[in-house]
Amino acid sequence: MESIKAISLMVLWTVLSLYALHYLGAFENFRNPYLIVPISFSLLGIHMFNMFIYFKVGGNKPYEWKKLN
Repeated sequence: MESIKAISLMVLWTVLSLYALHYLGAFENFRNPYLIVPISFSLLGIHMFNMFIYFKVGGNKPYEWKKLN
């Protein structure tokens, strides 16, 4: 159950972050050489925070798939 909570929080965080990047115009300006590095670092930060959310909320126990009999 913790994995489901963590994954839902990760989806929420990712959607809000990508909406903020879209609102700031990052996806229209990704060819600008001065904005490449900040946009890349923000995407890396989103990914790292997703990992932090997963391990903080979900713990060290991975998601267990249901076995088919």
